[in-house]
Amino acid sequence: MTYRTRAGIALIVLVHALAGCDNAATTPTAPTPVASGEAPPSSGGILMKGTVSDTAFRDLPGARVEILNGPHAGAATIVDAHGEFSFTGLFDETTQFRATSEGHVASVRTLQPLCERCNPNWWINFTLDVLDPPVNVAGAYTLTIVADGTCTMLPPDTRSRSFTATIPEAMAPAPVPGGVVVVPITSATVVREWDVIGVGVAGNHVAFWLETLVEQLAPNRYLSFAGQAAGPVDSSLPPTIVLPFTGTITNCVPTEAGRFEDCYQSSAAARVSCTSSKHQFVLTRR
Repeated sequence: MTYRTRAGIALIVLVHALAGCDNAATTPTAPTPVASGEAPPSSGGILMKGTVSDTAFRDLPGARVEILNGPHAGAATIVDAHGEFSFTGLFDETTQFRATSEGHVASVRTLQPLCERCNPNWWINFTLDVLDPPVNVAGAYTLTIVADGTCTMLPPDTRSRSFTATIPEAMAPAPVPGGVVVVPITSATVVREWDVIGVGVAGNHVAFWLETLVEQLAPNRYLSFAGQAAGPVDSSLPPTIVLPFTGTITNCVPTEAGRFEDCYQSSAAARVSCTSSKHQFVLTRR
């Protein structure tokens, strides 16, 4: 798990905003151009990249992105297997791009503001609604995160942890624009600076994004969760929802009492992690 500053959490819970900036060191696979006459411009101007996903954080490979106006109007490309695309050309804040994907509502966007720390500096992150109505998961829950049974390297008291969470009514009857709702997690031991997760819904598919959820178990001991829990939820809304959680659970002991940040800023901190796709994310209605 990579340590991130608290200031970035509100944006990072949107998975593809994360792709736009925090994956700056990686180079996405080049998107496949569409039919002759619709290939993206390839010389002059600026490089921009983007992502296309649905409102439950799932990449939409095969989606089509078209430039609607300006000198490159009509040029288009196909989103690659990683949900990414790119154009190079003469663009400004008035240039409009449209993303379409079968079974989804089309979206038109302009370039997002200049991002100095991103590579490249210009991005568009599309989030497309599905045509099916979203399942209503709003309500008050007890959230329990259960580590994969093979995570015996974790201390016994970290393998099942419970918190309270309330998914707001903004999730019903439809997600907020952009598909993400930030959900506060509460517990006497949750670190206030690291106490939110994101939730997105697309039809009956629900996804929870934990950028970094942190619990302080002792003055010099922290437990953190990072990853994503996702899966279908029956529209009848059973009292307990169990989703697979793919991610990393880390027990950290800094050399002395201090901040959670010391877990990643001090080489002397003792960390034990377990990464698995078989953790469980259990929501029980209260």
